[in-house]
Amino acid sequence: MAQPYTAVPDEITRAKWPHEIFLINLVFNHILVFASTFGVFSTFPLMVLIVPLTSFVITGYLFIKARYIATGDETIFVKAHWVVADKRNKHFMWLLTIACLVLGGGFWLSKMMGWSKIATIAVLGGVGLLPFMASLLVLIVLGNDSMYQARHGKLPKGHATLSSETVS
Repeated sequence: MAQPYTAVPDEITRAKWPHEIFLINLVFNHILVFASTFGVFSTFPLMVLIVPLTSFVITGYLFIKARYIATGDETIFVKAHWVVADKRNKHFMWLLTIACLVLGGGFWLSKMMGWSKIATIAVLGGVGLLPFMASLLVLIVLGNDSMYQARHGKLPKGHATLSSETVS
């Protein structure tokens, strides 16, 4: 359960920022852009690479900015929300790396073994994309919850004891 925190509007804006960027990456990039680039896959197959490349840039930004915020003089409220976003971002970065390796290795293996296009798409969709998309949905729900907590001035679970120790 999140602990209430009295935050000024500027703090709320700074605490929401990592969750907004993370959700833009998940929803816009991995769902909308992927669907549009997948639609032109037969004509422009390399266009699908826009999605993971953009995602690695965004996750890299969040990773670097979280280090900067952690060493800065931000309030505990802002730092706590950046810590939560950074933790989820790291998990997502690993998930994205594994999915890219599975899909890249699967396409390479299908070429080497001479699999048909339908068999390749079915196997890679079930092994590579389905677990990734299920995890993506979970991260979207968690990101929305974190955004709600930041918007309503609530410290994430586990950071409430940290703020009470710094006050006393």
